[in-house]
Amino acid sequence: MIKTLILQILRSLGRTWCSLQGAELGERLLIHGFPVLRRKNGGVIRLADGVTINAALWSNPLNDGRRTVLHADGGAGISIGQDAGLSSSRLVAYSGITVGPGTLIGAGCLICDSDMHEVPLGSPKKIRTAPIAIGKNVFIGANTTVLKGVSIGDGSVIGANSVVTSSIPAGSLAAGNPAKVVRLLELVG
Repeated sequence: MIKTLILQILRSLGRTWCSLQGAELGERLLIHGFPVLRRKNGGVIRLADGVTINAALWSNPLNDGRRTVLHADGGAGISIGQDAGLSSSRLVAYSGITVGPGTLIGAGCLICDSDMHEVPLGSPKKIRTAPIAIGKNVFIGANTTVLKGVSIGDGSVIGANSVVTSSIPAGSLAAGNPAKVVRLLELVG
C-alpha cells in the first residue's frame, strides 16, 4: 500500500517536471524520475497518451545512472507516440525525431539526427542533419545508436549494441555495426 502511494507521488512529480520543462503531454503518462528535457530555439517535445519514460535507477534494472535526455533545438521536434516507452536514453533533434506508437527503446540508446559538429572537425562545412523516423511497434535493444536520416519500419527489432546507419525495412530483425538485416520477422496481427 505504501509502495503504491509512493510510486503515485513519484509519477505525479515526474509528470509535473515534464510539464514545467514545456513538453506537450498526453494522458496516462508514466514518468519515473526526472528526465532532462531541453527545448531551444523553438524546439518541441511531444509525449502522447500512455508514454513511459524510465529516468531513474529504480525504474528499470538496466538503467545505469544515465538520465533520459530529450533535446530539441532549432525548431526541431521530438514526438513520441502513444504507449511508446524509453529507458535512460538520449534523443537529440536538430531536424526531427518521430517515434511511433507502441515502440520500445532500450536502456542506454542514443538517437541523434545530426553530426553534432562539422565533419571533419574544424572545417567550414555546415553541420549535417536529417530527420529520423521510427515506426510503430519497433523494439530497439539496449545501447543502440541510431544516426541521422534513418527510418526504421513498423514491427522491426534492432539488436542490442547496434549502430543503425541506414534505413531498416518493416518487419526486420537487424543487428551489428553497422546494423544489417539478419532476417525478416513474421508479423502478428
